Amino acid sequence: MSKKRKNNNIDILLMSDNGLETVGGEQESTKIIINGIKDQYRLGVIQPGEVDNKTENVSYYDMTKHTRIKHLIKNPFAFLKYIWKVRKIIKRENPRIIHTQAQVSFFIVALLKKLRLIPNNFTLIHTERGLYTKYSNFIRKIFFFFMKELDVLVTTTNFNMKYWKQAINEKGIHLDYKIIENTAGELFEAYNPKYEREEDGKLVVGFAGRYTDWKNWPLAVEISKKLNEELGRQLEVRMAIGCLDDKSKSETMSMFKDLRKVFGSRFKGKINISIDEMDLFYYELDVFILTSNKNTESFGRTLVEAMSRKTIVLSTDSGGSVEVVNNSHNICERAEDFKDVILSFFSDESLMDSEKHKNFNYVKDKYSLANNIDKHSLMYKTFIQ
Repeated sequence: MSKKRKNNNIDILLMSDNGLETVGGEQESTKIIINGIKDQYRLGVIQPGEVDNKTENVSYYDMTKHTRIKHLIKNPFAFLKYIWKVRKIIKRENPRIIHTQAQVSFFIVALLKKLRLIPNNFTLIHTERGLYTKYSNFIRKIFFFFMKELDVLVTTTNFNMKYWKQAINEKGIHLDYKIIENTAGELFEAYNPKYEREEDGKLVVGFAGRYTDWKNWPLAVEISKKLNEELGRQLEVRMAIGCLDDKSKSETMSMFKDLRKVFGSRFKGKINISIDEMDLFYYELDVFILTSNKNTESFGRTLVEAMSRKTIVLSTDSGGSVEVVNNSHNICERAEDFKDVILSFFSDESLMDSEKHKNFNYVKDKYSLANNIDKHSLMYKTFIQ
């Protein structure tokens, strides 16, 4: 897909909807791409918020002090100003590739392209991290309207790609499709035995993710309480939750208070911890559980992070996470079902150990950092000769 062009200042412009120093899969994935290809290409990064930890030889653009584009949408003038800044950067830098990492960034670039406010000599790639089945019909129509400007659609699982590809083909839109699995990142590539928890006859169960309705935290609480009824002092529960506003933080604190009433010191809950602290969090666990609602997860990065620390992983039938877990026995719906599966592992030490090592090897094979970077590099090389 060769396109005529004038001299350019950067090769690839990466665009994110959320500040790279905030918590989230999109942010971590973008940073992984930056660190993985920064020596191969001249990179530019457009994202809301300020970046303190800038990668050397990568161009970052001063956009807004807000850390999320969603905050700007509430102020139409500020949002239009942001769009106009994007236009000026694209015209000035003349990138060979624009790779959007989230929905609003994609809509902005596609709109500018459709209105011919920017040159049409670049390849537009969009990584869709949202699950097709999660979107309303209205949002899907917006996607299809703008996908006529798209060149390549990337998803992180076959599960998600299946729905997108079928719907796009039915609309008569012709795109290239790529599946690039997420990775936990460089920190999770190496395993350090010194952080392993000493065997003490206890079962440590953990939950992690953002505090949103679709993550279904009440189910996490219910599972914990049902396991407590069976195991009592043998059980410990850990939670690591990302809160993006005061409301979610207040609700998280209330949930923690409820759990401490039941578990006392056997419960530990943390809010907005660093990626290094998350690494240590996973080392403490025997079992990690993803409790998201049905068809709401396009991938489930926390599952990969947990497996890289020799942890058993369970999930609801929440979408792409089923593909990541890769074991139908570990997909549950009700708290009672989760309890039974977990107890079956806890009662059989050899079975538990086997499952932990199987997950560890599976992650190294399919969700490695090298796999993610190699696939991105190969995709970019197709359009940059």
